[in-house]
Parts: sequence; C-alpha cells; structure tokens
Amino acid sequence: MPTALLVDDEQSSSLRLTDLLAAHREIEVLGVARSVAEASKLLQDHAPDILFLDVELPGGSGLKLLAELTERTHVCFITAHPQYAVTAFEVGAVDYLLKPIDRMRLAVAVGRLLRAIRVTQLLPATHPAGDSTSPVEWNAEGESTVAVTLRGGKKAILRRDDILWIEGLGKYSRLCLAGERKPATVRRSLAEWAEILPAGLFPRLGRSQIVRLARLSLVTWKSREETVLSFSGSAEILPVGRAAAVKLRELRGGE
Repeated sequence: MPTALLVDDEQSSSLRLTDLLAAHREIEVLGVARSVAEASKLLQDHAPDILFLDVELPGGSGLKLLAELTERTHVCFITAHPQYAVTAFEVGAVDYLLKPIDRMRLAVAVGRLLRAIRVTQLLPATHPAGDSTSPVEWNAEGESTVAVTLRGGKKAILRRDDILWIEGLGKYSRLCLAGERKPATVRRSLAEWAEILPAGLFPRLGRSQIVRLARLSLVTWKSREETVLSFSGSAEILPVGRAAAVKLRELRGGE
C-alpha cells in the first residue's frame, strides 16, 4: 500500500487533509510534521511514496526537504500561496493544491500520484553516481535509451541521441532534446549524467553544462563573459560562461 507523510504547520489544514485522505483507503498516512526539522526527522525514519508538502514552514521553506527525498517519493504541494506553483513543477511536483483543500480536487491529485507511483515501479530507477547499475538501456531498434523523471513526476524513456545539451541545477538538471520546444527539468544531477553518458560524445564544459558536441551547429561570441551555443535539431540556445567557452575551444581544436 502506498504511504504518505503530511508536512503542514497549520493544524486545521493538516486535520482536514487527514480526514479527506481517509476516504482514499489505498493510501496509508504515516505521520504529520509541523516544521522542516520535524519533517526531516520523519524522512530519516520513513521513505514515503507520497509527500504532501507545504512551502512556508517554521524553520524555513519546505523546498529544502526536496534534497532529502529519494526517487521513490512523489511530491504534492499544499499551500495557500499560488506564486510557488512554477517552482514546484520545475522541481518535479506531481500536483499543487491550494488551501482550503477541495475534496474533488484532492481526488484528482491522488489519482495522479498513484499513477506516478505505478510508473515508478514499472520503469528502471535512476541511480547515484558510482552505482554499477545504469539507467541506460537499448530499445528494439538497438538505440541507446535513458530513463528519466520529468517535471511533474512523470517518467519517460528518452533516446540518448536526442539529447543536445544538459545544464546542471543542483540535484536536478535542464535537458534539451532535439525537436522539443522547451528544455525539460529532470531529477538527475550533472554529475550523474556524466557517469552514464560517454564523455567522448557528451563532454562536460566545466561545472554546469554537458553538450552533444556532434550536434553543435553555431558558436556565437556575445561578450568576454558570455558565449551562446546553437544545436541542430532545436531552436533553443545555451549560454555558457568564459571557462566553458575556453573548454569548448580546446575540444574543437582551437576553433
């Protein structure tokens, strides 16, 4: 049975959510935390499938807790503040509920969370750097593929050769794919990408970017501190700093 933790400093709100979740017998509520510190303690003792998370909490932002989660845990934000929605989905939230929580809206969120959990159980999990098991597989056509967790908690299998560039965002990264309109935020650090992608095809430019060198189509110098990279297959550009531009020049033989 999927398990859940609730993190909310407002007692009336957490009691209402607990009462509403009682109608969803497929979910077991393991506990309630009122602060970042309490939540961190509970997360050390449990690895829940679902985290219902408020943003503004005693001891800091609930966003701090995301670094303590494994890929098993899917997040649904519960807050009275709509302005955090974009950030929530950028870091992989499955849903975003505004207080006071509506019974029907919660049912929709629960459905999304349960689907995300089922997908997690079916797809290969990602692994930290140094793990001997890789999320890289091969499909029926013999193409190399990579399993990722996309924004919103969805899982996907991507063709490795569609990856044009990756930009590090701490424990997350922005991924630009050929043909995609906008880069996607995925739950994997740049260091983990460097472990699973061949460095000869996907060199790392300093601390922040990995690029598909063969798909680089144009290098535009903007200033001493900024160079813009363009890639075949996408209209998206990648700005890089001075150190990354120097590394790229070395990789291209001084071009």
